[in-house]
Amino acid sequence: MKEWLSGRWGRFRRRADWLNLCLALGLSGLSVLCIYATYLAGYCKDRPYQIQALATGLGVCAIVIMVSFFDYESLAGLWRFYYPLVALVMLWTAFFGDTRPGSDNRSWLDLGVTSVQPSEIWKIAFILTFAWHLAKVREDLNHPRVLIPVLINAGIGVGVVLLQRDTGVALVMAAIAVVMLFVAGLSRKFILGAVGGAAVLAPVVWFRFLSYFQRERILSIFSPQNSQDFEAVAFQQLAGLDSLGSGQIFGIGLFADNHNYVPEMYNDFIFTFIGESLGFLGCAAVVLVLSILCGRILWTGAASRSYTGKYICAGVFAMLAFQIIVNIGMCLMVLPVIGVTLPFLSYGGTSVLSAYISLGLVMLVYGGDKKSMFGE
Repeated sequence: MKEWLSGRWGRFRRRADWLNLCLALGLSGLSVLCIYATYLAGYCKDRPYQIQALATGLGVCAIVIMVSFFDYESLAGLWRFYYPLVALVMLWTAFFGDTRPGSDNRSWLDLGVTSVQPSEIWKIAFILTFAWHLAKVREDLNHPRVLIPVLINAGIGVGVVLLQRDTGVALVMAAIAVVMLFVAGLSRKFILGAVGGAAVLAPVVWFRFLSYFQRERILSIFSPQNSQDFEAVAFQQLAGLDSLGSGQIFGIGLFADNHNYVPEMYNDFIFTFIGESLGFLGCAAVVLVLSILCGRILWTGAASRSYTGKYICAGVFAMLAFQIIVNIGMCLMVLPVIGVTLPFLSYGGTSVLSAYISLGLVMLVYGGDKKSMFGE
């Protein structure tokens, strides 16, 4: 038994992407410190920093288990078992799940001792399933008889989330599908057709599917003169900008006693707290670390010998990069607030665990193709 465990640990040490793991742990460490600071300042309760630290530990354990015992081809091939199961949980949540104060998203499942957000696990299940599907049909992807089932698969991935009225995660799912299709070689004519179709449907979505509050959030960014409740709708972002600006170059310190209050400053708007605490240099460092992490994911996918591996990396990259861009755009008030977290930094047990599992998937590709990348 001891020799077997030693062999598993040796496999992990050989196959792990230690740089990306260290970058993720550095971001998580900063996250715990920031959330702890907001707790001490009285801006959050129930000691969320403990949950964040626990989720980070579970995420690292998940990576160790994944890299030590599994390979990505086998995991993707098991989609028939986990994909329908997660889909059923998503549907159950859409009809019987819980909402959160200030939101009408029915995307939370109460387990008694804690609550989880199944859509975070749905992202992982979709990336694996869609990668397997694309790898099987890539040579005939641009034939309508093949493309239509692929698009139906993508539509299910987005549609199930929309049933929960979670626009933010639905957009993340759409970004994942689009990037994976692009990497798989979808024809330019279909891409242009999709853009045209989206433009035609935009007015329908605006008037029939977006709530008044969602429309006001968009108007407050792109057309503030036409917003009827600008001050109320944009309060969070305006407070975030004040917080970011007050940090200047070096910040006022994590544990200063004069932090500005920003709603959700330990969650979706944690970037504003980082800016106020650590200044422009702190924000620049966070963006640099996130960029390196995403860049290595792209590099791992490009070096993979397997199309399944390439598509998995493309999906994980799209998920993380889209969330990073949108979240920071929200904090800088250049994009509307849609409830998208900043990976590894925003508070949330399920979202942190999802980010680490997605990183684990990339490490499976990295470790499985290490011989071709480094000649080992």
